[in-house]
Amino acid sequence: MRPGFVPAWVAGLALGLVLMLDAPGARADLRCRAVDGDTIRCGSERIRLRGVYAPEMSEPGGAEARARLQRRLDEGEVRLDRRGRDRYGRTRADVYVGGARIEQRDIGPKGGRGVRAQRSR
Repeated sequence: MRPGFVPAWVAGLALGLVLMLDAPGARADLRCRAVDGDTIRCGSERIRLRGVYAPEMSEPGGAEARARLQRRLDEGEVRLDRRGRDRYGRTRADVYVGGARIEQRDIGPKGGRGVRAQRSR
């Protein structure tokens, strides 16, 4: 092999690893803040937690739900598993802190649109 020559397969493998580690769904240790009980902001990206329904900030329990979500976010490394966008343009994602998915029980009783949609069925 010539000095300084890198086989194509080695270069391809290295590029693949770099792209995989930088993939949107694989980002870890994000600095995120709770907007309300079921929405967070990581940098400029707004993320709606999948499967979590919290009261709006103007509804009873809204501020408490946001505080619980923020405490959960502060517990460890945040990772997102992006799953598309909602009708408001927010990223829909499963959000993990310290390897555990944030779930409804982390935030409190269901509230907001999820409850209204279930009652009207």
